[in-house]
Amino acid sequence: MLIKNGQSEMTTGIAVVLAFSSVIMHKHIVIMKTQRSFSNATSAWQFTAATRDFRNQSGKIWQGKKEVFRTDTLETLAICSPTYHVVQHKTAIETAESALRQLGHKSFKRKVATFDNGGEIRATFDLSNGKAISEVQVGEALGFRLNLTNSLNGRRTLRAYGGILDLICSNGMIGMQRTETAFDKKHDGTLSMDAYKKSFKALLEAYSNDIEQLKKLNDIKFKHADGLNMIGHLIKEHLKTTKDDSIKLVGYFNDPDSGMLKEFRGQKLHGEARGQRTAWHVYSAATALLRDREEEGRLDDVVNKRQSLANLFGGIASGKREIKPLLLPRADLKIEELAI
Repeated sequence: MLIKNGQSEMTTGIAVVLAFSSVIMHKHIVIMKTQRSFSNATSAWQFTAATRDFRNQSGKIWQGKKEVFRTDTLETLAICSPTYHVVQHKTAIETAESALRQLGHKSFKRKVATFDNGGEIRATFDLSNGKAISEVQVGEALGFRLNLTNSLNGRRTLRAYGGILDLICSNGMIGMQRTETAFDKKHDGTLSMDAYKKSFKALLEAYSNDIEQLKKLNDIKFKHADGLNMIGHLIKEHLKTTKDDSIKLVGYFNDPDSGMLKEFRGQKLHGEARGQRTAWHVYSAATALLRDREEEGRLDDVVNKRQSLANLFGGIASGKREIKPLLLPRADLKIEELAI
């Protein structure tokens, strides 16, 4: 088990506090929601991490504890047990890339966000070859997105999960299908190439099923005003947005082209303002807002909200979640006041 490094987070706790190498440890830790430092630079995750004896301020070795540290700066990233296995960020990323290529996916776009001075990474691999491109409606292509996480500070485990990228607006979505892979089972990070490949193959198969579900969302039609009511439910129940973000979300729905890449505007791919709309249009507007948050580095928030949306719209597409109550106005929200 890892004890998180409090150096880059606000923490509160009770009990004995030990300080060393500018790291604060608490027996009981409460993580506060604060903006975390991050970098998109390749160099930010290409360092090597290792473990060493944990020493208190007087220099005495504390038995049963080790420090995870950067070998380039000697900075402590976390405290761990002696049996903890360090998974290098570089190893995880390079193994994922090799597995994709061996599966026949030669063309993909990789993006890696590194947090807390190397403590954690979030990587995405957007596949652009024909095997991973599908359509919800004519003219709107969706691609497969592989998400990979790893950490050296205990915030995340090495994990891979599937997602979807709307290629006309660069919106990211989490897969609706629950697919268990080797990454979801208990492991120490030492997964084989075969485990990577089998996991990615399973996630790609689930992606195909997700596309069929999204097509069903495009068949659920209603009036524009009803769609705005549904936006209101998302604001209050799933996205918990600020007023500024709520205004932006309503704007994306009222002006469908505003959330798209310029080359796809004017083609009515997400319907017309004040015209007939679909559940897919509502979902797309919400994911456009989360795309903006992601670009601002608010990835913790984005991952949680994407999962909430995937659960909701997956339930609607499968018929397990009734959509009619979501098309009714909320008494606690005047949605028209957000249409600026």
